[in-house]
Amino acid sequence: MKIKEHVYKKVAVLDLRGKLMGPPATNELVSDVQQLLEEGITRIVVDLKHVNWINSLGLGAIVKCINLVRQSQGAMHLAGVGEKVKSLFVMSQLIKILTIHTSAKEAVDELNKT
Repeated sequence: MKIKEHVYKKVAVLDLRGKLMGPPATNELVSDVQQLLEEGITRIVVDLKHVNWINSLGLGAIVKCINLVRQSQGAMHLAGVGEKVKSLFVMSQLIKILTIHTSAKEAVDELNKT
């Protein structure tokens, strides 16, 4: 999996590509989020439009990232979630704690409002 980072005003976008199915991908995601928080960036969008599959380790990494961001008084939103991946969020009940946008631009616009 590859992660590209972009910052738009006060919001960082992590563009994930590939599968989020355990180390090293999950470790890299958590590490990137921790680095952003250390830099003072507390509004993060994780763009999943190029992620075709996530397993339980990937779900765990997303939950860990959300918790880290919330502990820093920030917000993390997801964008571009495909139907396969969204079905996992629904089955795992994570859909109740996630904020999901159609596009990264939509998520960035929302987070830049606050």
